[in-house]
Amino acid sequence: MDILLQKKELRKEAKAYRNIMSEKDRLALSADIGNNLKHINEFREADEILIYVSLKGEVETLKLIQELLVEGKKAVYCPLTYKNEMEFYRIFSLDDLKEGNFHVLEPTPIAERKLKFLSERCYCMILPGLMFDMKGNRLGYGKGYYDKYLAKISHEIKITTIGLTYEGTLIKEIPIENTDQNIDYVVTESKIILTKA
Repeated sequence: MDILLQKKELRKEAKAYRNIMSEKDRLALSADIGNNLKHINEFREADEILIYVSLKGEVETLKLIQELLVEGKKAVYCPLTYKNEMEFYRIFSLDDLKEGNFHVLEPTPIAERKLKFLSERCYCMILPGLMFDMKGNRLGYGKGYYDKYLAKISHEIKITTIGLTYEGTLIKEIPIENTDQNIDYVVTESKIILTKA
């Protein structure tokens, strides 16, 4: 079976797993995943956090975003997609998010709030995914937004990448293509996996 077909089948599996999960269970698992995330030094010490806004079925991030905003110690940026590109814009409250592409809550593209990387700052990106594996490979929705973004910026700055997933969508190995970018940590409700030594 070729890689694209394998990925298609894995996406089906991941969506089926999410579909049988109750909202109560999703929120409980998401809270545990969020608590584990807070044990990662690079997350705690980052100056800037790039974080996805969760869709139905994904590990929930709105509560985490709200906590970061209230704490006020880190700048918080959320993604905005346009055509084949993705950029991050700073938000100061959840009210800065409006429904955009794919029914995702997105920030308003205000020029002065667009993320500009500075070499002296520490960055942490929290990524969504349908599945992850033990090596830090990620199965997204097939649009390639995060892979393209990471390929574009990762050589410029110090950025730690962390994927959030349920234990049930963590598998031994995801088939990968040349354009796929693997990540530094995978966090589930029961474990933190450092994928790069």
